[in-house]
Amino acid sequence: MDFDKETLQAAQAAFGFAAGLISQEPTEGWVRSCIDDDMFAAAPFGEEDPAVKDGLVLLQAWCNAARNNVVEATADIQREWLRLFVGLGSPEAPVWESYYTEPNSTMFGRSTLEVRAAYKAWGLEFERKAHEPDDALGVMLAFCSYLMGRELEAMDAFDPVATEKAAKALEEFMVAHMLPWASAWRFLVKNHAKTDYYRGVGELVFGLERAYAKRFGIECNEEDGTFSYVSHVKAAQDEA
Repeated sequence: MDFDKETLQAAQAAFGFAAGLISQEPTEGWVRSCIDDDMFAAAPFGEEDPAVKDGLVLLQAWCNAARNNVVEATADIQREWLRLFVGLGSPEAPVWESYYTEPNSTMFGRSTLEVRAAYKAWGLEFERKAHEPDDALGVMLAFCSYLMGRELEAMDAFDPVATEKAAKALEEFMVAHMLPWASAWRFLVKNHAKTDYYRGVGELVFGLERAYAKRFGIECNEEDGTFSYVSHVKAAQDEA
């Protein structure tokens, strides 16, 4: 996929926005902003992906219905955010990598340490690491947005080495820590979300990941949800 500066800026904004949808409990003020600003009319990046399109449709439908009673609608998605992603006991759609990749779904496992090391390599430290694992999806989406920002800075500085370093770091991070469980998380959200708001969030976030993965010649197998390099694209990258 051809990624020019404008596309990268759009992706950076989209991933940063998606990070907040996962990490932050929605408030009444946020819901009113979504409605008043028509927040989900379009996405800055990824609209060619069917899941992104479907996510926006669901989120817009929810916002249209929420106009009738913003207070009640906000309370509904606050409860759902807690039930899906935080849990009173065990969340129904956990948002940390180790749940999907570690034996016995151990929180703060090997993958958590690996993700922490990836942040540290770029001089970052997750400020809430004592309360939430570093491999939480919202944090990882924010890290992706950060790396896109570093790549943009390198572009502006006409530094091809730093540009390639940031792009490669993001590719490796997504391949190792995000794409392997993206479909499983999407499945759980689809099956447990009761509002169009979080059904939409699940589709939107998955679609953004899938759309960005195409930059690196990575496609999703629709039958089993796995991500892999398209062989001829990977071969061309290796030759280059």
